[in-house]
Formats: sequence, structure tokens, C-alpha cells
Amino acid sequence: MKRSKVLIIVLVFGFLFVSNTYTYGQKFYIGAKMGLSLQDVNFPGLTIEYKPESSTVFGFQIGMKIENFMVEASYYQADHLLNEEETPPPEFDFERFKLNYFGLNIKYFLQIPVVQPFLTAGYGSYKIDLVGFDKDRSGGFNVGLGASVQVTKYISFSVEGKYHRVSFELVQEKMNVNDFVWNVSFNFHF
Repeated sequence: MKRSKVLIIVLVFGFLFVSNTYTYGQKFYIGAKMGLSLQDVNFPGLTIEYKPESSTVFGFQIGMKIENFMVEASYYQADHLLNEEETPPPEFDFERFKLNYFGLNIKYFLQIPVVQPFLTAGYGSYKIDLVGFDKDRSGGFNVGLGASVQVTKYISFSVEGKYHRVSFELVQEKMNVNDFVWNVSFNFHF
């Protein structure tokens, strides 16, 4: 857990101090994102089924593009309401949970003019908070795809969809979270 945070911080500061926009065609950028999170939550050891409502996602990213590849550190937060299929026992009567993600992704861009599609994969640190019950942190992988449009030399827009898979230990039970996140981002290039 701490290693992944240290790695991400080192990479971000490395971008800031050694990045030169004229060397090797590098492009440094920062951006903000907003989107929609669709969750599938289950506790394999329980018979209770939860149906989370979709939630808005807010976050940011910072990265560097070299030729067809991009390395990006990103963060997002989602706050979901939970609906149970049947009445659970009091220790599992959750109303909502918060999910925070901080991770590192690699993107590969296809060389198509104007709209550039890309594939992405990464690893991140996830923090979940079942409000009023329990909290946990865990690591997990994500994969996705998207497209980017460079509007001007300094501004681009991206659309991206990612699938996140992570497991937590909450209320002495394993909780699996499958998170589908769709977002639009606005990026400023240096």
C-alpha cells in the first residue's frame, strides 16, 4: 500500500523536475475529470444482495505523453447509495459507501488524426468507507479504453471508460467491488 503511494509520488515529482517538453517529444499535462460510476457490489459469504445506485465521479489527473505512450497518475471519488434486495441483519444494514481511487495508468494511443483512441491499464490504491460501519484499503487493477481530441496546442478533451476490480475485508466479510467508471476530462498541456 505505502509502496504504491511512494511510487506514484516519485513519478509525479519526476515528471515535474526532469520533464522537458522538447526532449523526446514529451508532453506534460494536468486535468480534471467528471463522470459516472456504476457499481456491482457483493459479499460472497452472505446471501444478501445489494444494488448500488449510480454516482457522479470527480477527480483529477497528471501525466506525461511520450510518442504513443502516456503515463498518468489519477484520483477520483464516488459516493454510492446502497439498496438491499431484502432486509439485512443490523450489522449489514448499510445505506451508502464512499470509494476513493489513487493510481497509476499506462495508455497506448493509436495514431489516427484528429480523434486519437487509446487503450489503458493500471494499478491503484482503493479506499472504501461503509459510512458508520467499517473502512478498508486495498490494491487492484483496472483496464479501459477511450479517445482524446487535441483542441488547441494547450487544451485537449478525453472520454474514457474503465473497469476496476478490487476486494475488501469489511465487517469481517469479504466484499467484492466491480466498478465501471465513465468520465470526461479537460486537460491543459505544457
